[in-house]
Amino acid sequence: MPSWTDLLTRAESGDHVVHLYGEDDQLLARNVSRYLAEGIRRSDGLIVVATPEHTQAVARHLTQENARATLEAEREGRLLFLDARTTLAQLLVDGWPDQSRFDAVVGGALRTVRERSGSGRVRAFGEMVSLLWAEERYAEAACLEDLWNGVLAESRCSLYCAYRIDLFDETANQSGLSSILGAHSHLFAGPGTMLSSGRTAR
Repeated sequence: MPSWTDLLTRAESGDHVVHLYGEDDQLLARNVSRYLAEGIRRSDGLIVVATPEHTQAVARHLTQENARATLEAEREGRLLFLDARTTLAQLLVDGWPDQSRFDAVVGGALRTVRERSGSGRVRAFGEMVSLLWAEERYAEAACLEDLWNGVLAESRCSLYCAYRIDLFDETANQSGLSSILGAHSHLFAGPGTMLSSGRTAR
């Protein structure tokens, strides 16, 4: 099995990986930045749907690695930062992720950055599902994951998800964790904890 770093570097259309990061925000920010920095190098379109704290951390890492390329990607509209809570609210109808709204909001953003990319591919990072999970809205989180899976391959997009979950916490929702793994190709929860679900891209 390839390493987590290899998966992030070589991300292909339809890939859908998830990082359970517990309290280790720094590791999450480094990994997300590595994934996006490779996308900048490849002239991919990039979408970040994150909390303000994680947006700031990721932007800082990207700027430290290659400030000129990062600023150029933003200026050209190839790198788009969206607020996770605001974007999630735009997707919900009666509290549930809605297909048509998802297509308009997320699908619209995917089309925009892909059209402005040099490669015709997109790398996305999102943690809207983590916000739903934190509110114990497990079914809604699974629904949103399904919507993402429906567009990944056809949009020439890979997706890096993140949940603030400690895999080894005895109070974690075990059935919910199983559904998370099933929705993704690979799960990472720190060094030595990568799991594969056997799921393949559409």
